[in-house]
Amino acid sequence: MKFFKKIVLPTFLVISAIVVSCKKNGEAPNILPENNQWILDSMKVYYYWADQLPQRPGANTNSTDFFKSLLNSADRFSYMDDPEHPPTEYSSFGYYGFEYALIEHPAFPGRLLGTVTLVTPGGPAAKQGLRRGDLFLSVNGTEINSATADGIIHTLKQGADIVLQMTTISNGQLINGSALSISHSYFREQPVYLTKLFTNGSKKAGYIYYNGFTQEFDRNILDSIARFKSSGISDLIIDLRYNPGGDVSTAAKIAVALAPVKEGQTFIISQANKNGGQITDSFAQSINKGNSPPRTFAEVRDSRITISKLYVLTSLATASAAELLINNLKPYLPVVQIGEKTVGKDMSGFEIYDQRTPPQITYLLHPLIFKLYNANKQGDYSQGLIPDYYIDEFGALPLKEFGDKNDLLLKKALELSLESSLTTSSSRVTSNSEMLSRRGKAIFQSSAARSAGMSPVKATKTGLKF
Repeated sequence: MKFFKKIVLPTFLVISAIVVSCKKNGEAPNILPENNQWILDSMKVYYYWADQLPQRPGANTNSTDFFKSLLNSADRFSYMDDPEHPPTEYSSFGYYGFEYALIEHPAFPGRLLGTVTLVTPGGPAAKQGLRRGDLFLSVNGTEINSATADGIIHTLKQGADIVLQMTTISNGQLINGSALSISHSYFREQPVYLTKLFTNGSKKAGYIYYNGFTQEFDRNILDSIARFKSSGISDLIIDLRYNPGGDVSTAAKIAVALAPVKEGQTFIISQANKNGGQITDSFAQSINKGNSPPRTFAEVRDSRITISKLYVLTSLATASAAELLINNLKPYLPVVQIGEKTVGKDMSGFEIYDQRTPPQITYLLHPLIFKLYNANKQGDYSQGLIPDYYIDEFGALPLKEFGDKNDLLLKKALELSLESSLTTSSSRVTSNSEMLSRRGKAIFQSSAARSAGMSPVKATKTGLKF
């Protein structure tokens, strides 16, 4: 196994080396500012595409532009934080606890319909009565249309008080409802939103809506899985449609709770550049690298259920560790993916910072470092994991609540698992909803934007030497 080696060079040595090299080649020296030289040196050690870095990166650009100039054309997710200039925008989820989509439809020309896709239990939006499937026409008095959409999206990232003009559809017309005021307030998301049991005669399937691979809540998801032990389910449906991902160790724990794996079997293969080589971690090793309990394979195995098949519901917002779980369970358990293709975060990384005392560089780098594969060396899903059954959840409005058997994605999973046309047959909806289902189109989804902007799979430095 190869290990990364930390490279710390005094600035004058770096400059001297550059000058000597350039003299040999007859080129003018490419002397970089100290910040940019540190960024370049770090990327040469850790970056997955280190061997493809520019030979002579721009010397006079600011550090943010300099970092971006180093990125490979295939890299959509590496980024750099500047603590002295923190971001001023976050997301409607972060501030208010809800996600939304903007829908265009020829039945309502010149308008865009805001539809609520997710509401976090206990969050500010939930406390004001907002629910998944609700429709709104304006934000702070500004009607949503193609000309105002960007401004609306920007407003919902600011964290100021907002007013949503709610609406419903009746007989092909939009009927204004109440004006809903929501203020930003602190809340903590518990990622297990819902568990539910579905039956059809003797057949049973469990359902879990899970919205984040967050280590501190590992016991919650494991306990939620374990509750199905006494139910006699044959299949589990796990809803990851808006899950932006998180920690590898959490994904490994869930995998152990679902599949008949042994502690020494391979969970993940991480391929780095030539400095890092290839690292293979078993289920036990992956679990132990986490920082939250349970931290042993034996403890996690106590939550294990026996199922024949796992159904996973996905969307354009399913990313990172959520994708890892889908891909890396496949060697051990039949996995059926339903919904839309995923984001395509098939790589991991960790934060890189100046480890000198005191630090001389304040930037925090988040480059892509490892390409991820399962035990069968299958991966390379940078364009997203393709579903076995493609379903656009916006194919019928209003959206159903999570766990509703008429939700289009869940409906398909129940059809396949319980073989029940009664359970999963399309219920009769209004003619207006049918019209929307034929031609509605989501032009923006806040959950997809949030997942794309968040960190890739969180790797750990445990076992590596820097």
